[in-house]
Amino acid sequence: MREGVIQNHTERKVWLWVFAGFLFQTIPAAIRDEALPVALKNAGVTNHAITRTVSLLGFIVALKIFWAPVLTLWGRTRASIIIFQTAIVSLLFSLAYFISPSDYSTIAIASTLALLSLCSAAHDFLLDGYYVSSLSDTQRAKHSGLLSFSSKLGQVLAGPGVIWLAGYALTRNQPINLAWSMSLTLAAIITLIVCGLMVYGFKPEPIETSNPSSSRQTLSEIVSSLSDLLRDQRTPALVGLILFYRLSEVHLIRIVPLFSLDSHIHGGLELNNEQYAGMRLATAILGLAIGGIIASWIISKRGLAKSIMPLGVSMHLPLLAVTWLSFYPNQNLATIGGIFLIEYIAFGAGICALLLAMMQVANGKHAAVRYALLSTIAVLSVYIPGLWAGSLSDQLGYPKYFIFTLFLAIPGLISAYIAQEKLKVN
Repeated sequence: MREGVIQNHTERKVWLWVFAGFLFQTIPAAIRDEALPVALKNAGVTNHAITRTVSLLGFIVALKIFWAPVLTLWGRTRASIIIFQTAIVSLLFSLAYFISPSDYSTIAIASTLALLSLCSAAHDFLLDGYYVSSLSDTQRAKHSGLLSFSSKLGQVLAGPGVIWLAGYALTRNQPINLAWSMSLTLAAIITLIVCGLMVYGFKPEPIETSNPSSSRQTLSEIVSSLSDLLRDQRTPALVGLILFYRLSEVHLIRIVPLFSLDSHIHGGLELNNEQYAGMRLATAILGLAIGGIIASWIISKRGLAKSIMPLGVSMHLPLLAVTWLSFYPNQNLATIGGIFLIEYIAFGAGICALLLAMMQVANGKHAAVRYALLSTIAVLSVYIPGLWAGSLSDQLGYPKYFIFTLFLAIPGLISAYIAQEKLKVN
């Protein structure tokens, strides 16, 4: 996106496009990360194959950094965001259509999922970049709680929401393919509505003016900006934070849905689709709202650097409860739901600090491209563990696997300590 002076005295609706944009952004990710594993689990696919499939699709999202030069030179950021949102809506409807026949084509479904990941990568780059470059540090901090809440709300609606609807249809003897097709159709309708809200929210935004620089000069500026980012004394600490801060949580979220659906014989919680999705819906919305509010309050009072460590500690505490649950899976739904609620509160608060740290360091000339590089590292850090998480859980069993995630909290807290010291220097 070419940067230039933007002027418009119309009252902005930042809250609306932040809410709609980041809610929309997480819908394709939730379908890929949470709904798809459950669908494959329903079809009898192994944990190893499920986590590897999701990771391979996630790697496509990491291609956002390669979109950066093209989209930066093209400009018209807000129009581009709407174009890619329209493409994503179309792909979701197509995915629902390809799944519906009993003799569905695996190639058509896989190709659609790959295109969906590719388009969501471009959309992520554009939206993240616009948020970073068009708002001041104060404005970003002010809307950080809303960003976190809307992101997780989209994840809940397109993850547990889609799973619940498919489970509801399955309990009424609908074929698996039709049950999932129906739920994906509803997800596509929701994205269409949210896209409309995005268009309305963008209307009063300042007018974007083109950068008069030539393409060659713009590319040279991008390279120079990325070089400045790599030389920034905060960058190594931030990269460590990206890789390790949520390492234990990443391993946790790859397996928790599979652990929840597995039978007691295999060490799981033996929830059906409706129970799992309903519980995640109820606990996630409340938990993420509380987590976002807590994070915003702590960061506004203490500052970002001083907040990273306490929020990091809180993010890792639910691992103890999940590990206990893996040893004693025969718990009632209230106990399981309480643990899920604590997990969402802690994760929502902790991840808010990480996102703001990335935005703080990315801020500057060509902030969108700088943030794309950092978020590409973040995407890879989330999906690479999926290559072995399913296989590891199959080999160790759920209790030992979750103990393993507890030990991964140690490098996460070390990275938080180092980052908070470096981010004090701004």
